[in-house]
Amino acid sequence: MKIAGAQGVTRSRLPLIAMMALAAGIGLAGCDGDSVNDVAAGPTGPTGPVGPTGPTGPTVPPTVPIEDGGPVTIGDGTTLTADEIAQIGGLVATIDSATLSAAPAPVVEFTVKTVHGGPVLGLAPAVTRFMVSKLVDDPAGRESSRWQSYVNRSATPSADGPAVLANAIQANTETAAAARWVELGSGRYRYTYAVDLDSVTAPIAVAYEPALTHRVGLEIRMSGAAEELAPDNPVKDFVPSGGAGSGAKLVAATENCASCHVRFDLHGGPRRTNEYCVTCHNPGTVDPDTGEDLGMAYLTHSIHLGEARGEPFKVWGFTGEFDFSEVTYPQSTLFCETCHTQSASSPDGDDWKTKPSTAACGACHVEGIRKTGPDAATGRYTYRFQHSTFDFAAADVDCVGCHRPGGAAGDILATHQKPVFDSGNRNIRFSVERGRDFSYEIRGVTNAVAGMAPTVRFRILDKGVPVDVTSLTAADGQLTLGLAWSTKDFHNVADLSTGVLAGARGRSLVIDLIANKAALVADGDGGFSYTLASALPAGVNGDVMATLYGRRQFADDSHAYPQSAVFFPGGKRQELVSQQKCEKCHEFVEAHGGSRAGNPMMCNACHNSSGGWAAEGYGPIAFGAFAHNLHAGKIEEIGEITYPQSPSRCEACHLEGTYYAARTDALAISTDAGPDQDLVADGIQNQNLFDDTWDSATAGTCGTCHDSGPAKAHMEQNGGAFGVAGGKSLTPSSATEACAVCHGPGRAVDTARVHAQ
Repeated sequence: MKIAGAQGVTRSRLPLIAMMALAAGIGLAGCDGDSVNDVAAGPTGPTGPVGPTGPTGPTVPPTVPIEDGGPVTIGDGTTLTADEIAQIGGLVATIDSATLSAAPAPVVEFTVKTVHGGPVLGLAPAVTRFMVSKLVDDPAGRESSRWQSYVNRSATPSADGPAVLANAIQANTETAAAARWVELGSGRYRYTYAVDLDSVTAPIAVAYEPALTHRVGLEIRMSGAAEELAPDNPVKDFVPSGGAGSGAKLVAATENCASCHVRFDLHGGPRRTNEYCVTCHNPGTVDPDTGEDLGMAYLTHSIHLGEARGEPFKVWGFTGEFDFSEVTYPQSTLFCETCHTQSASSPDGDDWKTKPSTAACGACHVEGIRKTGPDAATGRYTYRFQHSTFDFAAADVDCVGCHRPGGAAGDILATHQKPVFDSGNRNIRFSVERGRDFSYEIRGVTNAVAGMAPTVRFRILDKGVPVDVTSLTAADGQLTLGLAWSTKDFHNVADLSTGVLAGARGRSLVIDLIANKAALVADGDGGFSYTLASALPAGVNGDVMATLYGRRQFADDSHAYPQSAVFFPGGKRQELVSQQKCEKCHEFVEAHGGSRAGNPMMCNACHNSSGGWAAEGYGPIAFGAFAHNLHAGKIEEIGEITYPQSPSRCEACHLEGTYYAARTDALAISTDAGPDQDLVADGIQNQNLFDDTWDSATAGTCGTCHDSGPAKAHMEQNGGAFGVAGGKSLTPSSATEACAVCHGPGRAVDTARVHAQ
């Protein structure tokens, strides 16, 4: 026998046949008809040696969870379960290279991963769309460079639209086809465009200029619930001829927009970045229904001007009319730098100062804009501007002839910074910037307890120079000292036994320092002291907040909005919202005509739990409920507000972890002043809280957004209260609310986690 290996034993065929023949012979000669089983077996032979180890078989890789960077096969998204979509979390796409094939047609190689870094496999070609544009520069340097798409279409009006134009040119994207698609593995793909850059003639001719900067980009438009996975749009700039190109061209970086919008979610979701949007929204893209220019500058300025625009801006889309005439912008539109600032990501961010055009600036200054076209060969309008005193008939880009330093119309930035416009209106931008020259300081507060008259030391600086407050008159503006008190929730109640407020409803104790300047005592270093004429009432039984605020007014009728000062003699109160976050949208937080500006903490002095003006259309004016209602556009007296992001993103305003529930010692929120048992003492209207209606602290704040019947019923079942009659108590209401049991940090329905979904 022969041992072949460790996998088993085999025997040579010839010895086996010989053995069989031998056995047959033995049987015939010696068995005499007996069965072969009757023959005794021979002894077992010795075991042979063990053979060498065979080759190792293939190893099955362990399954890596998606959340840990494991791969996922995605297709067009329709086969993904809700759990898989949640595990993926989002896609990240990057363009690795961009070249030209012989056509010449762009060839891009790109990578798609999950947000956890795992490769995305089996991506369906049809869910991706690609664009390619060139950057056309103005050789005269008057006009800002512009993108021109090689892929365009001739769009016709919608069936139910106004049909201002029979057709209009629109930049477009190219949907990927399987024939030009290669999956390279590990989440990498290659796509070859169908468009031949050298022969673009329809619907408009676009010449191939290889010495210019070209940009390619893509979007991923998944289907069904997977649509939300769309990544930010990657783009890549390259110069086909290999030269210097024509620049980078971006006047507004996506991160600037993110200050208010956080993340774009346009055209069904997959168009998210300015760098991508500008390549389709280039000059020459027009809406045939309304005839409006959809170029990025004209479109964006028109949208953001919104309700302040002289002519309503409306465009038509695949799903009907989009009316932007009710958009509200949260700061002065004269702060062009909010969106346009030169940086590495927006190298042309300062073009608005040096390269004005009717097409860009006219979207805001719309009353004088005149246009003809669009031109059949380019799709573009020709613009000119009708000034108040003359018709400027020169080309669109000739604005720089006058609107420049030393020009007849002057420097553009300086014009935006005028104290008062030619129309006589005050310039809010000037007021904010001039306000930054002032510094309001509260340097100390003593005797801020019930039964004593507190003394407040303060100083005001103008460009670092102390202001003699005793020289100010009413013509110089306003200067107010405010005092508010509380346990842990401001209420300004003078008499705890009767619930009577120290001042008018929803106001701190206020002192006009200009009217009372005779009582000011100079401190010798440019500062002053003021001592209240009377002692604080018995209701002062906790923390005290002093505020110093007021706008300045000048001889030319312009204003300054200085930042208010806030001081806590007993230690700073916990902040819930951030001034820095507010100013991402608002540039500078100012209210009440600029007399109260800056730190939102001071707003609590008047916007406290005891203010409720339902009859006047304000509802509760406690700061939390009021701010929520304000941003949701629910305050009748103020009118509709458009909020530029999801209201569920609490940390747009709040500091981390400050939005789960009201403090356990927070008072109930007054929602209506009731019959108002008014008392008049010393000319101040006092109002009794004990006939108010009220909401409990957490429910009254969260219920401003979660205002459905089932949501309110759920809160009431768990200790919340809404519209309770019979008078507000000064006993904290939040301690009875069980919201944090389920909605607290790390709990089953954690507010931060659920809102993030």
